[in-house]
Amino acid sequence: MDPKESFGNLIPDPLNKKLQQEGVPFSELRQASNVPEKLVEQIYRLWRSGTLRIERNWNGILDQPSNIPYSNSACLLPDDRLYLGISSLLHCWKIATWNVNSIRTRLPLILQWLKEHNPDVVCLQETKVEDAQFPVWELQQAGYESVFSGQKSYNGVAILSKHPIRDEQRGFRNGYDPENARLIAATVSGVRIVNVYVPQGQTTESEKFQYKLNFFAELIQEIRKYRKSESAFAIMGDFNIAPTAEDLSDPASMRNKVSFHPEEHALLAELKEIELSDLFRKFDQRSGQFSWWDFRTRGFERDAGMRIDYILANSVLTSSCQACIIDTEARAQDRPSDHAPVIAEFNL
Repeated sequence: MDPKESFGNLIPDPLNKKLQQEGVPFSELRQASNVPEKLVEQIYRLWRSGTLRIERNWNGILDQPSNIPYSNSACLLPDDRLYLGISSLLHCWKIATWNVNSIRTRLPLILQWLKEHNPDVVCLQETKVEDAQFPVWELQQAGYESVFSGQKSYNGVAILSKHPIRDEQRGFRNGYDPENARLIAATVSGVRIVNVYVPQGQTTESEKFQYKLNFFAELIQEIRKYRKSESAFAIMGDFNIAPTAEDLSDPASMRNKVSFHPEEHALLAELKEIELSDLFRKFDQRSGQFSWWDFRTRGFERDAGMRIDYILANSVLTSSCQACIIDTEARAQDRPSDHAPVIAEFNL
């Protein structure tokens, strides 16, 4: 959701204008909103991204108010004055990754989500549709062109963009795993993007786990060519690996199992050594932040899940990142995917 539109929905229009011109005390904003909890959540997100500025004078003690930078322990005081910086919105560039678990089933939700969040680029996994059946027209009507690689009922990856898509690549450059549609890459607005759907692995005793390890090793070799790149680069998608115990609701029960196995962690660490940063963890170090919840066990309702979807970026792109969140609201909708989108915002 566009920050300006979000504030417009949560507070009266006159206050929205004051935010952009002379600032508004935090207490006044809360009192004017019918949904103060959502308003506060949005304030913190925009404060973290640098779009919102907070001035504090400690109840009149200071002659000149001081700007308060965002931190994980930051809090708001009633007399804090908030300013919404419109100029910082003009260069905001937003990308997202989302395992949609069937694009045809989820299409109404996807179209509504695109309208609300207005991302520049979206990487989709598990589209589960052959290329001839991909909803190109519907996405074009929503303002997005697309490149995709699909197969019937399984796998499938796609990149959607509001901007021209250049130099698309379907599958690995060396021809590995041609029968499975799990990797697609393209360049948008000068940013090279790799979208990947890593195999789940089933059980550690199965051939599918060995396939997962082999796939990831090939992925590392695929990405090595970007190690010294001076251009912005990101690899994102469903990695099917929870990086740390903080990314699991029950790490003890998952230890040495698929998605939390030492061999997987070693490969993930090797990938990150290609000078890649986990953008979500740049801004949020809290445990219990998940992107996937099991339908079968009502994991979302029980807050039992895993963080297995993420955006890894090189230093060029990481330095311009202003925010990265997991959009759990998409998971709470009717007929959702079992994954939530991960969204990152940049000042490019």
